[in-house]
Amino acid sequence: MKYSINEERPGVWFVDLKVGGEEEYTGAYIVASGKDVVLVEAGPASTHENMLGALSEIGFRPESVKYILLTHVHLDHGGAAGNLITHFPSAYVVAHQRGIEHLINPETMLWKAANEVLGFVATIYGKPEPVPRERIIPVVGRLSLTLGKLSFEIIPTPGHASHHVCIFLYPANIVFTGDAAGIYIPSCDLVLPATPPPFKLAPALKSLDTLVELEPKLVAYTHFNISDRAKERLTKHCDQLVVWYECAKEIIARGIEGEEEMLDLISRRDSELKKFLRISENLGGLRRGMRTSLRGFLEIAHEGRNKV
Repeated sequence: MKYSINEERPGVWFVDLKVGGEEEYTGAYIVASGKDVVLVEAGPASTHENMLGALSEIGFRPESVKYILLTHVHLDHGGAAGNLITHFPSAYVVAHQRGIEHLINPETMLWKAANEVLGFVATIYGKPEPVPRERIIPVVGRLSLTLGKLSFEIIPTPGHASHHVCIFLYPANIVFTGDAAGIYIPSCDLVLPATPPPFKLAPALKSLDTLVELEPKLVAYTHFNISDRAKERLTKHCDQLVVWYECAKEIIARGIEGEEEMLDLISRRDSELKKFLRISENLGGLRRGMRTSLRGFLEIAHEGRNKV
C-alpha cells in the first residue's frame, strides 16, 4: 500500500505517507471543518500523489483545501508543497518568513543543502518544485487563521531550524509539533531527539516551554502520529535534550570516536534511547535519523568547548 489513513480524532486524519516504504517514519495531517480543509505538512515531493489520493479517498475535492501549513521547509515536511499547490486552486502555503525563499526557489539552496546533509535520503524525498510567491502567506511572529469553527495559532518555535513553527488547533487543543518535540515512535511508545546540524539547544528548550504553557491535550507529531499526555511528553523531552547535550560534552572530553560507544554512553542515561536500540532493527530510517541527531549534539558540544 502506498499510504494509509486513519481518522485519529473527529475531523483530524493522519496520513502515513510510507516514505521510502518505511514504517513509523513520516506523515501529514488533514484537518476539516465542514467541507473546508487544511493540510498540516505537505510531506516529501516523492509522496505528493499519496496526499492527493488520501484527500480523494476521504471525500474532499482539491478546491476544498484552503491552507497548507508547514512547520518548516525541510524536504520531509514541505517538499511536496510546490507539487500540491498546483492542484489546489483556493489554497495558500503558510510558512515562516525565513523559509519562504527556499519554497520559491528550492533548487538554489534547499535541494543543494539537502543532498549534502542527507545524501541518498534526499533522493528518497524527491526534488521539490517551486511555490509561487503569490501563493505564500509568511509567518512573522504569531499568526492566527480560522477554518469554519476551527482556529489555528501558528507559533515560531526555533531550535530544530530557525524557521520552525508549531501549530495549535482550537478547540481540540492539539499541538502539531513538526520536529520541535522530537520523533514519536508509537510501537515503542517513546520519543527521540530530532536535532540535525545546525541544531540550537537554548532556543529549542525555550520553544518547548512555550508549547507546555499552551496546555495542549494532544501532541501531533509529523514523525509519527498523535499521542496523549502532551504536557508530560513535552516536559520529558526537555529533560532528554539536556541529557543528550551533557553526554555529548562528555564524549568530546573523553575523546570517544566510535559511534556505537557514543550511543551506548547516552543510552545509559536515556531510557528512551536504550529501549529504541534494543528493538529497532527494522526501523532503518529512524536509526539514520538518530545518528543525524547525535551529530547535531556533537557539533554544539564542540562549539561549547571551543568557547571555553
